Amino acid sequence: MANVSIATNSSVYSGVISDEVPRLQRDISRLREQISSGKRINRPSDDPSSFATAERMKTLGNQLARREESIASARTFVDRTQQELDGLADLFTKAREDGVRAADDTRSADDRAAIAEELRSIKGEVVDRMNSTQGGEYIFAGNRTDTQPFGADGSANDAAPINGSLDALDGDRTRPIGKNKDLTINVDGKALAQYDTDGGDPETITGALDNLIKAVDPADNSPPSGPPDPDISTALGEVEDALDHVISKGSEAGAIGRRLSTAQEQVEAASLEANERRSDAEDTDLATAISELQQRQTQLQAAFQATSSSQQTSLVNFL
Repeated sequence: MANVSIATNSSVYSGVISDEVPRLQRDISRLREQISSGKRINRPSDDPSSFATAERMKTLGNQLARREESIASARTFVDRTQQELDGLADLFTKAREDGVRAADDTRSADDRAAIAEELRSIKGEVVDRMNSTQGGEYIFAGNRTDTQPFGADGSANDAAPINGSLDALDGDRTRPIGKNKDLTINVDGKALAQYDTDGGDPETITGALDNLIKAVDPADNSPPSGPPDPDISTALGEVEDALDHVISKGSEAGAIGRRLSTAQEQVEAASLEANERRSDAEDTDLATAISELQQRQTQLQAAFQATSSSQQTSLVNFL
């Protein structure tokens, strides 16, 4: 009777050990997958709460990545805008210097004619910069970026959809820089080309150059061999006003660039935090996983040995 009791107890013990073996095998398989993939969570059933957190952080990370790409593209556009405005400021500075030289009483008519020709060349460069492009889009065309904004004389393009109107060039280009927050990243063509005067009608920066060229060129003045046209000083004042206007637009572009830099820093920080939270939720702690794997393997080996020993004992007790 004692032998039957011992056999029964051994059988129960063997069953308990046998039930433990599949669990240990599952744990070992899970730990090996975690070590191999580097992920503690590979499916929702591994940890539903942490899986949901990781998915939310993944979605947020993708949104932030797209926003970062948009900001980087905007930075390229604004940097090019700043470059062109700085170039325009340099050209108007040179035009002012030429005007000052032409106003010198010692200059001959030929000297002033040569200066006028140089001023025409400067105006051509000014118009070229006003029609500059970035990535195939006209920078100063407002939101009509596929149409050249200005004609050769510096006025609004006569072709559709601009039809000679500066008002067609005042559209904004905006980019998202934060949640429900957009930023205008362009200096539109109307704002660049036109500036206000003290108590008069608005003037254009190319018009100021035209007036200086006309005042300097002896062919437009009488007598051609006489003293400089007194209108040169007036035209110089207009060019200086145009220069100040261009510089102010460059300052606007610089402010936009700084806003974009701040937005980029904020997005990068948010992306880093999202990645860290996702990593905390789903990544494997390799040292811990390896240690647990070794423990489970040791336990499985012991379970196999215990099962084998129990089965041998049980068999002896029935003999």
